Amino acid sequence: MSGHGGGRAPGSGSGPADVVSEAPLTRPPTPRRTFVTGAGGFLGANLCRRLLRDGHSVHGVLRPGADPWRLEGIRRDITIHRLDLRDAGAVRTTVDTVRADWLFHLAAHGAYSWQTDTGAIRATNTGATAALVDLAAADTFEAFVLAGSTAEYGPGEHPAEEQDPIAPRGAYAVSKAAATRYARTMARHRGAHIVTLRLGTAYGFWEDPARLVPTLATFGLNGRLPPLADPWTVRDFVFVDDVCEAFVRAAYTTTLERGSVLNIGSGTPTSLAELVDLAREELAIEESPRWSTMDPRPWDAALCVADCTRSRDRLGWRPRRGLAEGFRALVDWLASDSEHRARYARALGLAPGPRSRRR
Repeated sequence: MSGHGGGRAPGSGSGPADVVSEAPLTRPPTPRRTFVTGAGGFLGANLCRRLLRDGHSVHGVLRPGADPWRLEGIRRDITIHRLDLRDAGAVRTTVDTVRADWLFHLAAHGAYSWQTDTGAIRATNTGATAALVDLAAADTFEAFVLAGSTAEYGPGEHPAEEQDPIAPRGAYAVSKAAATRYARTMARHRGAHIVTLRLGTAYGFWEDPARLVPTLATFGLNGRLPPLADPWTVRDFVFVDDVCEAFVRAAYTTTLERGSVLNIGSGTPTSLAELVDLAREELAIEESPRWSTMDPRPWDAALCVADCTRSRDRLGWRPRRGLAEGFRALVDWLASDSEHRARYARALGLAPGPRSRRR
């Protein structure tokens, strides 16, 4: 696809600047009962913490057998439901029991390179989502906010706008695009407050250790660099706290057009070379990058950068933390907690590393 709106060339400049959210968030007078699918995942665990800080009650869904390690410290503060979202009957029973005001649907399959079962991708991302959308369309919730992906757009030469035609590649992107289309159609048909947030590359606290940004941070705390892909691989990085802010704003903003689709990202393309330069500077890494020593992933060739003008205009949202500040926050989180540092280092086959290696 080559029809996205205008923007910077990949890798130009010195990386994304720090920007600040434009509008204050006006909260409703009473807390809400919230229901978070994928609560044990990276985004879900962060969103649960944000909702608790805001004074809401939280019910979180974890798949049977999932390790709840990301929920350490808050497990007594939320109600956990072990639930296979592909079991429509069990989902309906749980939803009827919880009677949540807001549902945040973050559960997904296929976002990681090791999740390749197309049947599970289709059943989770499209089938299970459609069943939840049907409940939302029947006025079961005040608000239903769905995690989409900028991967739905497919490759493009410029930052993607929400109204652009889509050309998703691969089972994950296709399944997410189908879920978005179904949610939008049903929301318009039934007048339900259903919002899809197409997310860029989120990063931050509690992310899987094997993902790029925490891998760089963990190796960097040991004075090393990991194997790396092509230096001109481009991503649209957005800090997880800013993603959570967008989810909360989407739930509160009941004046949105029904079935709204909104991009959530930095709006700025960042190359792998820029990110590695940032890590080397921040963590005083003397080792030189070993480019193309990691096998490319199918999505590495695609430029998935989001134009977030509509999110700014409709939600009053902009990312508060640019990539440099967000990376520093992640490094501090790892370096200041020996258990976090050890867990991430162990997952990557490393020693925990010193408390800090900053210049």
